[in-house]
Amino acid sequence: MIDYMHCYVNDRPSNDWNTCGQAAIATVSDYWGKTPYALTRKEYDATNGRWYWDDGEAIDAVKAGGFAPDVIFGWGTTGGRIRDALKSYGLNASVGYSGIFSWAWQDLWSAVQRYVASNRPVAVMIDIGQLGGPAFGIHWGIAYKITDGRVHLGNFSPRWNSQPTVSQFLDAWHCWFLPYGFNHCGVYV
Repeated sequence: MIDYMHCYVNDRPSNDWNTCGQAAIATVSDYWGKTPYALTRKEYDATNGRWYWDDGEAIDAVKAGGFAPDVIFGWGTTGGRIRDALKSYGLNASVGYSGIFSWAWQDLWSAVQRYVASNRPVAVMIDIGQLGGPAFGIHWGIAYKITDGRVHLGNFSPRWNSQPTVSQFLDAWHCWFLPYGFNHCGVYV
């Protein structure tokens, strides 16, 4: 099981208020060793002793590569956009979300568990209001570890609960107030 995962974050408030999807794209593609953009690795992560791209440069490169946020009014990124970006980098990616009235969410939860147990991190759409963030705030996190009844999420602000219980995670992952296509949404590689 993945013990630690370096995640890119959208931490430039004036530029990155809606680019957590692009940070997720950079995180997952880098995890799988894909380097689709000519970026210099200049950020050292002492936790694992490896070099990474600058967060902002990675996000900008993803956007410039044709994978900017695609939700109307620039309000974020769909799972389909993340899938398409990862596929264009040569990864076998798919997107899943629950149906009407959250139909089949249990199958998606089983898939998240299987992927994470196989060291395959999953980008998941989360209602951060359920985990200490602003009410009805949506964010793409990276589920990379499930242990001791907790889901470990990367690409999360320190102010939010990055290790919710499974029950808390499931409530946040539901995104009940969003339209069809966004509930229990995950991108699997």
